[in-house]
Amino acid sequence: MAHRVLIVDDSPLYRLRLAQIVSTSDQLQLVGLASDGREAIRLIEERQPDLVVLDLEMPEIGGISVLRWAMKNNPVPVVICSGLATSQIVFQALDLGAVDFVTKPELRYAMRSEQFATNLRFRLEAAAQARVQREAKRASGSIIAATELARKHSTSVGLVGIIGSAGGPTAVARLIRALPSSCTFPIIIALHMPAGFTRSFAERLTRTGRLEAREARNGDRLLPSRIYVAPGGWQTSVSADQQGALSLRVRPALDEDAFAPSADLLLTSMAQTCGSKSVCVVLTGMGEDGLRGAQAIRDSGGMVLVESRESALVWGMPRAVAEAGLASAELDLSSIATALSLLCD
Repeated sequence: MAHRVLIVDDSPLYRLRLAQIVSTSDQLQLVGLASDGREAIRLIEERQPDLVVLDLEMPEIGGISVLRWAMKNNPVPVVICSGLATSQIVFQALDLGAVDFVTKPELRYAMRSEQFATNLRFRLEAAAQARVQREAKRASGSIIAATELARKHSTSVGLVGIIGSAGGPTAVARLIRALPSSCTFPIIIALHMPAGFTRSFAERLTRTGRLEAREARNGDRLLPSRIYVAPGGWQTSVSADQQGALSLRVRPALDEDAFAPSADLLLTSMAQTCGSKSVCVVLTGMGEDGLRGAQAIRDSGGMVLVESRESALVWGMPRAVAEAGLASAELDLSSIATALSLLCD
């Protein structure tokens, strides 16, 4: 059965373009168009959509107010699609419960760009599968499994790679906030975020957590207790010199690259340079990016932690790795934080 979609945008031409994109998917069904926040709230109540595509800048009642109302009164997956996509307001929307965001380009580009249409359609299909405002319950025994896993891991951790997509920024922020300042290993984060947002995301992690974070740059030496965020629109991998010192390679993405940053590329390079000292964390997201990389991590003797179905907003990337039998453990988000904290000791 197709997921029911409500489009909210104050531009008639953009509403038309978004409706065209939704109509090309056999997984989505358009059930309403709203031109302002007041109409959006009414249609959410009347039509009970499975997904809302929401602009932020609208007259009278803005998108943030609609999102806040929806999360409180009628929880539904929301994808932000707005030209008013400053990092501050986007992260506010994610904190309030939005599943994902897509930067809305100029109308003349959006009307003819198949790349924009394909990317938006993929992200909407992923977001429609999200489950919002359910209890973040910890599976019984999950904390015990995390403790036992850390106890049995005899190899010291050299590098941690965290990957994800839809729902990833919020999950990563929660995970990093839970880590102690005693974490001695470097952490690399690769999320499917557009260019221009990863630097702000790194700054946000520094403000809210106990570890220093920065957007990754080509040639960066990997230092203990540091977090490196792979820049959106670029490819990031790990290299080692003859003495074994680790550094980052950051290069422009190629036209044929499906994802930038690519989780597979990052994890594969970690396996090649760190072997059994590498730890991979697969968080919420759609698709199979990271599957080949997780295989490389396990083949090298490293550890793969997968976010559980109960915890993940979108159980796509974690599911691909888990069903391939590559997970060292499948844990809820809080227990993943516990496991990483114990590995610091």
